[in-house]
Amino acid sequence: MSKIFVQIASYRDSQLIPTIEDCLAKADKPENLIFGICWQWDKTEPRDIFDNNPQFRVSKHHYSTSRGLGWARSITNTLYDGEEYTLQIDSHHRFVKGWDTLILEDYNSALRLSKKPIITTYCTPFDPQEPESSYNPLPSLMSQYEFSADKLLMSMPWYIQDYKSRTNVIKARTLSGHFYFTSGNFIKEVPYDPDIYFGGYTEETTMSARAFTHGYDFYSPYRTIMWHEYTRNYRPKHWDDHGIESDTKKNSGVRDTLARNKTRQLFGQEEHGIVMGVYGLGTERTLHDYEVYGGFDFKKCRIHNYTLKVNEPPNPSNWEEGFIVSNYKIEEQWDVDFFKNCNFKEPKAITF
Repeated sequence: MSKIFVQIASYRDSQLIPTIEDCLAKADKPENLIFGICWQWDKTEPRDIFDNNPQFRVSKHHYSTSRGLGWARSITNTLYDGEEYTLQIDSHHRFVKGWDTLILEDYNSALRLSKKPIITTYCTPFDPQEPESSYNPLPSLMSQYEFSADKLLMSMPWYIQDYKSRTNVIKARTLSGHFYFTSGNFIKEVPYDPDIYFGGYTEETTMSARAFTHGYDFYSPYRTIMWHEYTRNYRPKHWDDHGIESDTKKNSGVRDTLARNKTRQLFGQEEHGIVMGVYGLGTERTLHDYEVYGGFDFKKCRIHNYTLKVNEPPNPSNWEEGFIVSNYKIEEQWDVDFFKNCNFKEPKAITF
């Protein structure tokens, strides 16, 4: 029977075990799940709970030795052993009943549209302190809304208001780090870059471009599969422990700077002399193909109006005309008498 390799990178997270328990309890076929976990633990966590369980492959690391998100995700990649499918999630999720059946239905639906589909989205938020009956039923997809001040593409959840009338997956522009489902071959074709320090603007943008240029296509579910906890307010974060000093000899600032530089180099925005190797772009499609598909201009940090309105890709074919261009005519009146009365003096020459 087809197995699903579930990848989880967990950092000092009390929600890891509840997430796994819910994942198993809500699956129609829990026996088909194989978990690969990079467990960055502290003394409060029962890290031997999955020992000698054939459904679990756990790489254990004291949190003081952790090198960040990409490093942890790359370790979960090494635990893969040929399973047909892979699901990557975070360590703070809850699931709908029969989630595994739903996700396979969506994947098989996407296979009719693409040879290499990825089912992915930003999941609807939930609060682990609240009862499941209170969870928001609206599914969501990923919406790209701006480039940051340091040239990084930003995404956020966007609720699918008409989800009840939909019957098929929705084409998407980007991949989510906290939820993607695809063929297990993806782990070998697009391995995680251990230098990518944090999610969102570096992890998801680089993985999206790399996956697309390796021939993968993104599809968002039209119904809720699972929920995600976004705030992380209940637990320590990596930068809390590694912000100034770190046992790894590199603090979070150093790691994040490298990740951002690597991201900007991948998108052709800056050159930092970094050798990308297997963590670079693929050869099946170009970076510009991705820009045309998604409505992005990475060098000039522009986004199509069509994309900003969260319209389904691919974007209209005339790429350059899709960007909003505004012309302004500004007239300014100067008070000439004011400057005449200032009695400005010519500065003296400075000699050295």
